[in-house]
Amino acid sequence: MRICILILLLIACVSDALQAAHLRGQAWQAERGILESIRIEPRLPASGQKFTARLTGNWPEKDPRGHCWGPLEVSAVEVHAGNRVQLKTNMLDNTSNCDEPPAKWSLEVEIPATAWTAVDEQGFLVIENLLYSGINMLTGVQQVFDLRLGTHEVPAFLGSGIWVSPERPFEGLMVEQQGNRVLFYSLGYDRDTSLGDEGEPVWQMVSGEMYGNSALGRSYRYDWPVVDGLPPEDPPRHDQILTVNDSGSIIVSDYNHIQVFTEIENEEFEQYKNYHRLVFGLDASRIPVYVPPLAGRWTLHGFVGQVAEFTASLELGQGQSPAPDHYLFKSTDGDWSASCNVTPPGTGECRFERLSDGTFFQFPLSLFQGNLARGNLQSTDGGALDGVLVRQPWELPVP
Repeated sequence: MRICILILLLIACVSDALQAAHLRGQAWQAERGILESIRIEPRLPASGQKFTARLTGNWPEKDPRGHCWGPLEVSAVEVHAGNRVQLKTNMLDNTSNCDEPPAKWSLEVEIPATAWTAVDEQGFLVIENLLYSGINMLTGVQQVFDLRLGTHEVPAFLGSGIWVSPERPFEGLMVEQQGNRVLFYSLGYDRDTSLGDEGEPVWQMVSGEMYGNSALGRSYRYDWPVVDGLPPEDPPRHDQILTVNDSGSIIVSDYNHIQVFTEIENEEFEQYKNYHRLVFGLDASRIPVYVPPLAGRWTLHGFVGQVAEFTASLELGQGQSPAPDHYLFKSTDGDWSASCNVTPPGTGECRFERLSDGTFFQFPLSLFQGNLARGNLQSTDGGALDGVLVRQPWELPVP
């Protein structure tokens, strides 16, 4: 019963979750007026033209030292050719904000046309916000944008399940995604004896919006103290759950592999741990959880640059397994079939084929994120195209 109360209390406390971008490292000052998301307008800018980045966040909250913070102030926009665009922002201590209620803010930043020199050969651009306190860099938040097709508007989908990491033995991560919202929490232990940790269980819950292949959120941590071998009698107070620096983030490598962190552990960068789905049970009545969920309506495109030379809509039914590690999906009109060879915990490839003319599309599962896959499309005229499979109702290129 106490566990249920704790879970409900943690869920109720997760609010104003950060969206889309993910942390690059260092201490994330969650009590301050913070950045929540980076978007671009238009969603798919015209090639070679300037566009706008919109930063949104909330402010102010008084930090434990009594400082109050206002909206970010942009000090510089730097274009690093072949690499990224950096937005350098500062947070200014403003005591007049201490009496103001928390509020949302939105900041538009003009991205110059020279930013196209930072776009890679596949059409991807990294926009990074570096947040400074006036002296030190506090954190870096970055978002990857697809300026060729706009695939950053298609959220990854993970479903639900338990995930494990070889870097964290005897611990785990639980993920639940409903629509574009994802909630995940880690079940771990205090391990730092230098801080007086005694191995107590630690729960950290994060909620955010999946945007492209990543989600970012505020992390709510609860140390489950064990006194005389017994759990606490009362549920935690709100101030026991809120933390000073902690955030959590998921980067979706593919449908079965993610990079995650749920807390700031130290002052070093690259704090992500690799996780994969935990497979602990198989049932002949349904396909395993690591098999790509292909049932549903899809649009298959074959692109040359931004021009779709091939487009087909199809609807696949539920999958079947005619042989071990082999899975077959058929379209409702009987013209398409999709076959996947998948071995646990979720590696392999899939091949789509149109029976009426032999057109086929194939992709490795490493390029499938739940709602979108990239691969090679071979049309009947013998031409090889850049194939992209996207779940409906999303459209490409982004309108």
